[in-house]
Amino acid sequence: MPDKADDVRLVERIAEGDAEALGELYDRYGRVAFGVLYRMLPGPEAAEEVAQDAFHSVWRQARSYRAERGSVRTWLLAICRNAAIDWRRTRGKRTEREVTIDAAAELLSDARVDERVVSAMRAERVRAVVRELPLEQRQVLALAFWGGYSQSEIAARTNTPLGTVKSRVRLAMNKLRERLEDER
Repeated sequence: MPDKADDVRLVERIAEGDAEALGELYDRYGRVAFGVLYRMLPGPEAAEEVAQDAFHSVWRQARSYRAERGSVRTWLLAICRNAAIDWRRTRGKRTEREVTIDAAAELLSDARVDERVVSAMRAERVRAVVRELPLEQRQVLALAFWGGYSQSEIAARTNTPLGTVKSRVRLAMNKLRERLEDER
């Protein structure tokens, strides 16, 4: 696993305008970002385009990174997720095509085995905690985070008041945060 302090130093160098640091960050997390985006978007071309946009955003937003709020990897994947949502809203068509987690994992096949094992264990822990949530909270999380829908779109899609959707998202995120705190 990459050293978290080293990741922070990379972002600091990017904030200072060091393009080489951005290249190093891309070498470290480009495949992971692409894998996440590939799962969220309709095809590899879209995932490549959005990955480029996301790393361009990292270049522009490096000064906004705060280590106390989370790891560089989490920050980067949040940028990727937001870029994918923007792409889907502006250029993407809402296709229902989904790629299995196994297919996305194949993209990472040359990653070290120990990294894949740790990653799989964390993913299983998150899935287990999500399964413990009430059905209504699981549904809004799935639509928001894996479907890329805004809370307003979820309310319209599920015929649920917007305030209820917001409450369910907040409650679910708080429960996830509490139960996964030991993962940090």
